[in-house]
Amino acid sequence: MATALNVFRTVTANLFTGGNVLYTAPSRKTSIVLMIQIANLSNATANVSFYHRANSALGFSNVALADKFEIPAGDAASVIGGGTGKLVLETGQSVFARAGTNNALQLVMSILETAND
Repeated sequence: MATALNVFRTVTANLFTGGNVLYTAPSRKTSIVLMIQIANLSNATANVSFYHRANSALGFSNVALADKFEIPAGDAASVIGGGTGKLVLETGQSVFARAGTNNALQLVMSILETAND
């Protein structure tokens, strides 16, 4: 059976202070993160940090995409997308997020996976 050349994915998550691996590019795929939107459902400003995570010889290597990015109460923000660009993930690379407050932030992420066959 042939592998689909392009597959769109949607990821949703509640963000926590302990951190979330939101998405990892699967084997033999290159993934393009098209958009990450975060809503603050709380009554106070909440912050979030995002990282591109890649395996390296020394373990995980995290590169900050946004550090303690503040989202006002009842508001939303686009971290990637909305004219700010795209993020390419090679096989095994991930997007990781850490919230400053538990149960305040919800995320939706749109991804395009492309087969490397």
